[in-house]
Amino acid sequence: MKGIWAMGLILLALIGLPAFFLPLPVWASIVLSGLTLAALFFLVAAGLSLIFGLMDVINFAHGTLFMLGAYLGWTVYQNPRLLLNVAPLFLALGAGIEGGRILSGRLPMPRALSGFGLVGFGAMAFWNHNLGKLVAFGSTVPGGAIPTPLAQEPLGLVFARMAAMMVAGLCGGWGMRRTRSGDRYRAWGAPAGLLLLGVLMLSGREQIERWILESPTDLRFLLAIWTGALAGGALGAWMEATLIRPLYARPIYQVLLTLGLSYVGTELVRVVWGPGNYAPLPRPSLFAAPCLASSVEEWLRQGCASLNVLGRPFPTYRLLIIGVGAAMWAGIGLLLRWTRIGIAVRAAVEDREMVEALGIPVRRLFTGVFAMGSALAALGGVVATPFLGLSPAMGLEFLLQAFIAVIIGGMGHYGGAAVGAFLVGLARAFGDYLVTVGITLPGLTEAIRFSPAIARASTVLLMAVILLLRPSGLFGQKTG
Repeated sequence: MKGIWAMGLILLALIGLPAFFLPLPVWASIVLSGLTLAALFFLVAAGLSLIFGLMDVINFAHGTLFMLGAYLGWTVYQNPRLLLNVAPLFLALGAGIEGGRILSGRLPMPRALSGFGLVGFGAMAFWNHNLGKLVAFGSTVPGGAIPTPLAQEPLGLVFARMAAMMVAGLCGGWGMRRTRSGDRYRAWGAPAGLLLLGVLMLSGREQIERWILESPTDLRFLLAIWTGALAGGALGAWMEATLIRPLYARPIYQVLLTLGLSYVGTELVRVVWGPGNYAPLPRPSLFAAPCLASSVEEWLRQGCASLNVLGRPFPTYRLLIIGVGAAMWAGIGLLLRWTRIGIAVRAAVEDREMVEALGIPVRRLFTGVFAMGSALAALGGVVATPFLGLSPAMGLEFLLQAFIAVIIGGMGHYGGAAVGAFLVGLARAFGDYLVTVGITLPGLTEAIRFSPAIARASTVLLMAVILLLRPSGLFGQKTG
């Protein structure tokens, strides 16, 4: 109850007080902008909150998943040949790892030899691989500034790289512990499926690229969202199963590992896509027409880029971002509240040993929750791309804001993460307004403008005030 009262007072300060000094259209526009940022912050904060609440893991690489989702979605939309030539290599790596884990149960391999094989064959797979030709493209020229046949390596060479990656995965997986499986032949289905998918993708790379680039923009945008979320979920599941799971009893090692992964991910993006920023993705047709709609009906009929909100234009694509955030909040809330999986997740948070005694595979549950949280972050990155564009620093920025939202709401509280993201988004929106436009107080002729540092520090100041009132967050549980 105290948390609700504190939240009410903060909302009054963030929303109510500015309404006395700002015209209603300006105030409404700022609130909608705050909701847009809140939706994006929530898609990162939700995964952080779920992962910490179930596994007590503070994942500093979560912002990197947001950034990688954005870059992968952009690549599918604008330059699919990069993904079609590189993804099969990592699918072969995954197939090799799964195959190696199966073989490790019959004939263990020394870990030193396993690591040497993983690094050695992995380096061989990428030896003299020129990614620059695949990245160089022209958005107005199908196939790119460097034509696709010249940018791509011959199929035979790429298949050889794929074989080297599979051997690297076999060596790496051979040194891992084998997961239990009731049917040996069924266990080989996953690596065989990954390998087959990589072969099919590589064999039809030119046809698939042509189909994507010639598809309608809306379909390409949906493909970008689906690919980014799927890749983020798969990467999160791999991180939990191979890197984080052995460190559950070592919290400080988890922090160091995920912090290191965040830096590795950022540098990987700079190596592959370059250190510069990329322009925003084109918006879907429902949000792209150069017109100002006077009503929601007119917007949906004509696909206008802006909607008249109390006399001020507001970008309609931001309404989509708000809708995606609200849909994810409601969907995951219903999943946790009313499904058997959600009940098992909430029970595992309270008493893991009892859930395991009931025969529920908590380890798989952990991997699934980690994958779901990672997929949410990657999906948020793709959705943010038409609004923000791309930059290698976007992951760290959104990670910081998501952590502030989680701390404000209470560590591990899913509903608190949503409330925290809402408050952080509003604080940042009003902070940006005070910097760019300023505010005119009664009796003054000129608007008072604040330093740009105020906008960046507004969310930190909000967190400090809330922690003074509620040291455990608005909905956090007191410890000790």
